[in-house]
Amino acid sequence: MKNAVVLALSAIPTIGVISQWIAARFKLPSILLLLLSGFFVGPILGIINPDQLLGDIIYPFVSLSVALILFEGGLTLQVRDIQHTGNIIRNLISIGALVSWVGISIASYYIIGLSIELSLLLGAILIVSGPTVVTPLLRQIKLKHSLSSILRWEGITIDPIGATLAVLVFEVIIAQTTTDAIGSALVVIISTLLSGIIIGALSALFMIIIFKKRLIPDYLQEAFTFVMVLSTYAISDLIQSESGLLVVTVLGIILANQRIVTIRHIVSFKENITVLLLSSLFILLAARIELDHILSALNIQIFIFLAVLIFVVRPLSVFLSTFKSSLKFREKLFLSSLYPRGIVAAAVASLFSIRLQESGFENADLIVSITFFIIICTVAIYGLLGRPLVLLFSLQRNQEGVIFVGGELWVRKFAKVLSSSNIPVLIIDTNIENILLSKEEGLDTRHGSILSQQIMEEIEISNYGKLLAVTSSDETNLLSCIEYSTLLNSSHIWRLYPKDKQKDLFNKNQSSHFLFNKGITSNYINNVLTAGANFKLTAITKEFMFDDFKQEFPKAICLCMINAKGRLKFFSETQSLKPVPGCTLVTLRK
Repeated sequence: MKNAVVLALSAIPTIGVISQWIAARFKLPSILLLLLSGFFVGPILGIINPDQLLGDIIYPFVSLSVALILFEGGLTLQVRDIQHTGNIIRNLISIGALVSWVGISIASYYIIGLSIELSLLLGAILIVSGPTVVTPLLRQIKLKHSLSSILRWEGITIDPIGATLAVLVFEVIIAQTTTDAIGSALVVIISTLLSGIIIGALSALFMIIIFKKRLIPDYLQEAFTFVMVLSTYAISDLIQSESGLLVVTVLGIILANQRIVTIRHIVSFKENITVLLLSSLFILLAARIELDHILSALNIQIFIFLAVLIFVVRPLSVFLSTFKSSLKFREKLFLSSLYPRGIVAAAVASLFSIRLQESGFENADLIVSITFFIIICTVAIYGLLGRPLVLLFSLQRNQEGVIFVGGELWVRKFAKVLSSSNIPVLIIDTNIENILLSKEEGLDTRHGSILSQQIMEEIEISNYGKLLAVTSSDETNLLSCIEYSTLLNSSHIWRLYPKDKQKDLFNKNQSSHFLFNKGITSNYINNVLTAGANFKLTAITKEFMFDDFKQEFPKAICLCMINAKGRLKFFSETQSLKPVPGCTLVTLRK
């Protein structure tokens, strides 16, 4: 028995991580594979039975895990990202949430045939989205930054609102009288707002003071944060059920936007924890559903209900919330076409299904089956159609932007040439003279160290796809690449060749690639410029092929090329490029 329990407990995260890996490998929605894996090992094969495995602690475990996931989501929300769209997000989580709740409730009542009480509860549950589905989807579809920020903020902040609304509806429908219902509603609203905002803000302030005064050693800060999140959630939940979700979201947002202490190491730690928790949670919750309940929910009504949610409720919610806003019609249309449901909907549905069954409500078990059906279908539909819709509406993010670490003369000239070819560039340097000269050239700049927390937070990293560490300091170049390898794919991080005497030390690091061909250092490029060379653009055509170029300019140094689709690729010893007609070469030559 003991061995079986250990095997099952170890199998859950193992299956979860394997599912995540398969999803990443084949570019599939990870949550879809997690849910299917849960169904397979649970109701289909019967290998994992979460209720037998965890017993009464399954829902406390789920609740605390969701709290950590929402806290991590809150850490990703930057107020500066919504300076021009804050009113849109406010409307989406207020007007939009109300429209969605009413629309889903009506559809549940008339299409599925649920009672009015269960319809109102299901409507509240299905207005939530969440970071577990929105963040991976945004990473996959590569959406432009402004819309990406709207969806991320809406998806994370709507979760505590939806959970609170579900509690409110539940308290009202189990109340014996109208007076009791009104009283319960007022208690839920006031308790949730007060406990959520006050406890969340005080907890954030306490953590900031503790970190600023260094009362907690560095190696314990992640563990301390972990404990604080769980503690604040538990305390708030004692005051008002499900209010803990608002607390941890507020806590995460405040910590993310303060400028007193650095929290990058905490963010990194929480991201790793979230991957494991997310994998385990979806498998656990999916494995709990009985096969009969899944099959009984599959009928024509449920598919009509799904269609109404996607094609009627969501668009109506978005267009009413963005009325007279600065968004273009195609941007509104895209927002209307993307709203997957995630772990919070699954957890809240599972929790209230049990409570309703205990209160004697018939068909309460349908809440879970319907919710999981909606989760699977919305994740699959939006996951598969998200990227094509981004391309259809021309809302893709420009990933060809380049961050230059260093701003000396040759870098400014090189950046100017790229900028003239519609490649966004940003120069970061600690030398104020280099920054001022770059600004005179009309280039975007930031003054400061690439390694500073302030610069990291100021950079709209999603607007750039490549980083070039091109200072005269090999140490700075290497450290920049290491630091940003967690934010950008290492295949998009480049640095100049180091000095020969440091070659063995610097070549061992795998966080970046060497830029250009061997021996082309900052000093070498400066010497070539002094000798009369310059950065030049050359179009490769059918009449003037790359071989023709090499024959006419044998001493030219090929730096990079821009293909016909506007994609930027660099020449290096490890990346062999052969420009074809339609490409533009960037070279250093006389």
